[in-house]
Amino acid sequence: MLLVSATCLSLSLKTSVKPQSLPSFLVPYNEKALALTDAAIEHDSLSVSRGVSYGPASHQTLDVWAPVTPTTAGLPIVVGIHGGGWENGYPEWAGFGALTVCATPALYITPAYALGLGERQAWPESRDDLLAALRWVVEHAKEYGGDPARIILTGHSAGAHLAACLGLDPPLLRSAGVSPSAIKALFLVSGPVGLRAQDFAPAHWLWRFWVGRPLIWWLYRKGVSPNLRAVVGSPPEPTAVLAASPLARLAEQDPAELPGLVHITYGGKRDFPFCKPQAKRLRAELERLGRSATSAPRVEVLEMSECDHFGTHWALAEPGSEWIAALQAALKES
Repeated sequence: MLLVSATCLSLSLKTSVKPQSLPSFLVPYNEKALALTDAAIEHDSLSVSRGVSYGPASHQTLDVWAPVTPTTAGLPIVVGIHGGGWENGYPEWAGFGALTVCATPALYITPAYALGLGERQAWPESRDDLLAALRWVVEHAKEYGGDPARIILTGHSAGAHLAACLGLDPPLLRSAGVSPSAIKALFLVSGPVGLRAQDFAPAHWLWRFWVGRPLIWWLYRKGVSPNLRAVVGSPPEPTAVLAASPLARLAEQDPAELPGLVHITYGGKRDFPFCKPQAKRLRAELERLGRSATSAPRVEVLEMSECDHFGTHWALAEPGSEWIAALQAALKES
């Protein structure tokens, strides 16, 4: 059962977000997420600082959620990145999770970042915005009671992809002034971790044969890449595709510098079809790296078989969910 009743959908929105032109399938998700976040804003167990600037651009803002009950120790920090296909979205699409995250206790931070909005290629600005937000967390989290040396990155859908782009690239973190050792865990929910054509091809397809590669590339150009245009461009730019594919870049990383835990969640048959196979490929690649190193991430995979693509995210608001149990265990270990 959700902490917030579905009756809150009738409340007037206190989130005051700037309207976006959303595809029809995102409208119900948007309404529910904003209403649940409205209720979290009003909840007497939470305090929230909204629209805090982490950079000079008007869209570079974040919300900081904290438990009202004071604590003497620095709280671990969860940075939650919203989804929306890299085109749309608000920090409020992740804000409702503050009720369960802050109850651990922990600090919960939800950043905004550059979006395509159906008009432009937002990559790599979107990634760089989130790097700047992480740098802000490291520099300012103590002001809100957080411990900048204990950060968990999580995201749903496109947010999971962006979390993976940051958390699985230690040199990138260092370039932004963020120590890779500060990222204790990644929680990736129903998102892609590779944007190459082969990352969306079923494993049983004849990728190695001459007929397989042209077919997979043709299907990618026609059916997949239009949904990735805010990241890879249209037509796809090879450099952007590679830079935005953590699966392709893992072999370059030092396993000892990766987060201690990578937790991957996906839904059942109603989740997007790439979620499960890409989760398995990420697990296999991380385990392969671990076999050749003295230190490597622990990998956990959670299949929420009854959930669709959005249901895996609603689990963030369910105090009894397996997802929350895993996150709370990681927070206590960090």
